[in-house]
Amino acid sequence: MIPDPRYQQFGEAMKVRRQQLGTTQAELAARVGLSRASIANIERGRQSVLLHHACDIAAALKLDHVTDLMPSRSSLSLENEALALSDDVSAAAKAQISGIIAAAMAAARPRS
Repeated sequence: MIPDPRYQQFGEAMKVRRQQLGTTQAELAARVGLSRASIANIERGRQSVLLHHACDIAAALKLDHVTDLMPSRSSLSLENEALALSDDVSAAAKAQISGIIAAAMAAARPRS
């Protein structure tokens, strides 16, 4: 089975950011409640990521937005682009989706 390229791109962005911070896979795993093996598999694009895990990972990597780990639209294949939000989605629906993601990110941020 060929891994979905979006997961590979997410994993690569996650790995680059983790390495920029000098964080090990084990340290990141402990912060987000996943195993080190899961972090390694996510970074290789071999494991899909649930939204709450993506938000936790972004917060642990000190990113303001989970979308900082998402592949850009231009890097999607035509097949995968069809799965992305289309222009048929209303502005209100897009705003609602953005609000849900922002709320999930806020909940995932460590409290000081």
